[in-house]
Amino acid sequence: MNRHEYFQKRLKDLGMMDEDSDYAGMIGESVSELSEVFSKQGHSGGSAVVTVTLFTELMKEWESPTTHQ
Repeated sequence: MNRHEYFQKRLKDLGMMDEDSDYAGMIGESVSELSEVFSKQGHSGGSAVVTVTLFTELMKEWESPTTHQ
């Protein structure tokens, strides 16, 4: 099982793809789509961690009230 297949299974197991989940399953679909793109990029374990960490930091920065001023 590759990483994307694992994510798909876990999202379903967690009920994140269900209509009665957060945002009517949209969060699960969004994470699934991100996982698919991430998988196509061919990241190794090391580059995957660096990429996710940088993405997370940029999201936090963007969400900061002072970023858009």
